[in-house]
Amino acid sequence: MNGRVSLASEVNNLPAPRDSIEVQKQKFADKGLTDQDLVTLVGGHTIGTSACQFFRYRLYNFSTTTANGADPSMDAAFVTQLQSLCPADGDGSRRIALDTGSPNRFDTSFFTNLRNGRGVLESDQKLWTDASTRTFVQRFLGIRGLLGLNFNLEFGRSMVKMSNIGIKTGTEGEIRRVCTAIN
Repeated sequence: MNGRVSLASEVNNLPAPRDSIEVQKQKFADKGLTDQDLVTLVGGHTIGTSACQFFRYRLYNFSTTTANGADPSMDAAFVTQLQSLCPADGDGSRRIALDTGSPNRFDTSFFTNLRNGRGVLESDQKLWTDASTRTFVQRFLGIRGLLGLNFNLEFGRSMVKMSNIGIKTGTEGEIRRVCTAIN
């Protein structure tokens, strides 16, 4: 069921593209989700896109430690590719695939991208650069020496957990006839 009120302030608990790992982990923990759920559900970015406006800051004037000023956690060739798609003064609403390896397949290519410095969103790339979440990424990739995780299976489990957050019952909510409007 959906609530009968729709307020922008109620989405502040959603992860944002610039959130640190600690902030992401806390937002998930506040909803009863684990660090593994965080990595698993963000892995859903294996399908979908983002507008340039949400990551373009990583491509220009992000750092003084790289020759091109880009985020140093990004693969240099990938930065060049993204800069051509999202010029500094270009259309911020242009959509770019979050998984450039296999944008239309639900698979572990997204995690390979993170390992290779090809995460589009900063918050996604941090799953690899932060040791506390990297292990889960490695487990989805089947890195030798670690107990592997089946992404499809774990994604289903994490989605079920997430679907049980804040369920509205009885008069607390409604099943909307039109998703974007209160009945």
